[in-house]
Amino acid sequence: MKHTQARLGHEIRERIATILRQRVGDPRLAEVSVNEVRVAPDGSYARVYWGTLGPVAAAKEAIEKAKPYLRRCLAAELQIRRVPELDFRLDETLARAERVEGVLRELEQERVAKQKKEEPA
Repeated sequence: MKHTQARLGHEIRERIATILRQRVGDPRLAEVSVNEVRVAPDGSYARVYWGTLGPVAAAKEAIEKAKPYLRRCLAAELQIRRVPELDFRLDETLARAERVEGVLRELEQERVAKQKKEEPA
């Protein structure tokens, strides 16, 4: 990723987070956080990874509804020729990490149980 792409992604992430927090009045978006933004090499689109503490389906619906508004706000705030299309994706990193930790915990419990069986009394 080029430096300018990373910088633009960071700027878009900050602006979207601010817009969601201060300007969008939809309560379904109150607990949405923007985790990362990856901008395409040609700048045509930006993939926005987000998470929420609330209901995912409601937040996803609200984000899709607010997407044109968010893009218009970005166009007014960013000093770039063309604002990228916004592609919102649910960030499943935390869910994956929890699954991996669960599997590791189970393996550790099995290992401890096996060691207890093998120990002479």
